[in-house]
Amino acid sequence: MTVNRAGRPVILVSVAAQGTRDDVARQLERRYAADYRILAVPADHASAALDRLAEAGGSLALLLADDAEPGGSERSLFAKARRLFPDVRRGRVIERGAWADLAVTRSILQAMSEGLIDYYVLRPGPPPDESFHRSVIEFLIDWWRASGGRQDVVIVADDQQPRTHELRSVFARNGVFSRHLLPDSDEGRHVLAERGEQYRGAPLVVLGDGRVLTDPTNAEVLAAYGLTTQLPQEQPVDLAIVGAGPGGLAAAVYGASEGLRTVVLEREAIGGQAGSSSLIRNYLGFSRGVSGAELAQRAFQQAWVFGAHFAHAREVTGMSVDGLFRLQVAPGEELVARAVVLATGVSYRRLELGELSRYVGSSVFYGASAVEARAQTGRTVHVIGGGNSAGQAALHLARYARDVSIIVRGEGLAESMSAYLIGELAAAGVHVLTQRKLVGGGSSSGSGRMDHIVLRHRVTGEEETRPSDAVFITIGAAPHTGWLNPAVLRDKWGFVLTGTDVAESGAWPLERNPGPFESSVPGFFAIGDVRRGSVKRVANAVGEGSAVLSAVHAYLAEEAAAEAHARS
Repeated sequence: MTVNRAGRPVILVSVAAQGTRDDVARQLERRYAADYRILAVPADHASAALDRLAEAGGSLALLLADDAEPGGSERSLFAKARRLFPDVRRGRVIERGAWADLAVTRSILQAMSEGLIDYYVLRPGPPPDESFHRSVIEFLIDWWRASGGRQDVVIVADDQQPRTHELRSVFARNGVFSRHLLPDSDEGRHVLAERGEQYRGAPLVVLGDGRVLTDPTNAEVLAAYGLTTQLPQEQPVDLAIVGAGPGGLAAAVYGASEGLRTVVLEREAIGGQAGSSSLIRNYLGFSRGVSGAELAQRAFQQAWVFGAHFAHAREVTGMSVDGLFRLQVAPGEELVARAVVLATGVSYRRLELGELSRYVGSSVFYGASAVEARAQTGRTVHVIGGGNSAGQAALHLARYARDVSIIVRGEGLAESMSAYLIGELAAAGVHVLTQRKLVGGGSSSGSGRMDHIVLRHRVTGEEETRPSDAVFITIGAAPHTGWLNPAVLRDKWGFVLTGTDVAESGAWPLERNPGPFESSVPGFFAIGDVRRGSVKRVANAVGEGSAVLSAVHAYLAEEAAAEAHARS
């Protein structure tokens, strides 16, 4: 299956100077003409070219132009391209050395802050200009992923079932491209008839090799696709890492690369909560930004290459300690490890939704994955929360939805929201509704689909009804630590105490001080958001995941010395 059903996707080049336009188009023709239609037009013809392409039902993968209209003007070619083709990637073409021109620099930075462009592209030099092609390829990969990429699996299911949305999210966050078809659609009926299947109310998953799974579990679909769900047979392992968010993945990379037999258990999806972020702009080394899913998949591959064993869709439900750590893994298995790193992060806090509870998973979502954002094309949506997660979700939703609003309880966006996000939200036309609380909503049309929400002003108590097709909740931080052995000391919210907090609590059982990130149980470490006092940033979790390995090595060496002494 291909993304574009109306011919090859287009790369549009619109540069005023004919020499530059010809250079760019020539380089693109040499590399990409077999898979993309390269269209080079003068600047005054570009807008009409976009209209013709949209009317023909075509797809625009990349726009390379020197349009420098600031202020998010409707006259901007970049703004029009995004309105007509939400997934398009947009690069501002500049001459080599132009970055030294202060006016050009300001124009680029302003265009990026307003969401007009994704990045800039230098005019190519003599072929082959691999630096130019690297920029182009990165744009095309971003577009390919955003638009659905190759479709490895097909999900035939009712979109009002929460399980349908959960399956789509599980596939997307584990790097598997899926396509969703309604069972009563022409394509849905064709897929079912072709395989001799009938839809009986439960999702059907059609794999690329033709196999059909009926109402499968997460573990079953990931195992069928080829991802490991089994625990290693040879135990005990040196290090068990619970959670494959940024911190857990970093610990896996360093643990496996430093010779430890490392196993990672993840109950949901690689990347954790960060994996659902549409774009992380302030992570070191990614000047154009990187999606949480892409960052997680790169880290997963890196750890796997070093030999880390991953058990996908496996939940740890309990733990006992008898000199070794025995982790109970559903359903009914055990993983034995010499040391454990807890990196389960946090989950969005569940709200009392009342009559909206019936829509959780179908119209009301905790978090905002990219796959759900695309489903909101032309709709009215609301995001609850004032931090970076809410800002990223709203900004990504604004690509597709007709109207996006952020609902916050306070007088403004959270102080923790990055300044660049606040500026981009304003430029994207995202509304900010302050001092409001979600108190109700439902369906007034009789269709069963949510079509409105009710907000209450926290000061005046006045209630208002607003049209809404979907709500994305991105607030609060609840650690998943209820399964831990009682000996692991936690605060009243469930966050794990480590290091100096443990030493000061009086619960530390050894003469030596606890190591960095070490809990009240020697050899059991906690990193990232699940740890009390952590900084809730992706980069911070990655740093702790790499730094904890020194303490793990010290603990394992201490245990090995004690065992050798006991034997002698």
